[in-house]
Amino acid sequence: MMDLKGLLDLRAIEQVYVRYCEIVDSKQFEAMDEVFVEDAVGDYTQSLGPGVISPNRASLIASLHQNLGANSNCGPTHHNVGNFRISVDGDTARAKVHYYAEHKGQRDFAGEQYSMWGQYDDELVRTPAGWRVKHRVYTCTMSRGPVVTTASAAA
Repeated sequence: MMDLKGLLDLRAIEQVYVRYCEIVDSKQFEAMDEVFVEDAVGDYTQSLGPGVISPNRASLIASLHQNLGANSNCGPTHHNVGNFRISVDGDTARAKVHYYAEHKGQRDFAGEQYSMWGQYDDELVRTPAGWRVKHRVYTCTMSRGPVVTTASAAA
């Protein structure tokens, strides 16, 4: 049986994912320090192609601005998380979390909608500010609609 500290850790880690969704959907990307450590690595090769690695939080934030921000093809979004599988070992944790995300197009893609389903496979660390993602492997297992809806708008 898990003790109270373990249950509190699980709940706190789940809230990191909920906060991620809130930040992305509100397009307040600069608040990603509430989700990722500064030197977090994001591996997107399984979904976006070979060599697509975000080497740190600043790079991840820049990518969010470019692909989901005000000057992108992407308007409102709605991200959801569930099926939390979390294991905690002291001040480190592993989490596999399913996501589902909707993206409404804008500009040349007004009226389009891009849906995606997949998994975050993360390593987390306990910091003085709480649990944060240190390493993410991002996988998209299914999608529907034009992926360009989540891309930078043509200049």
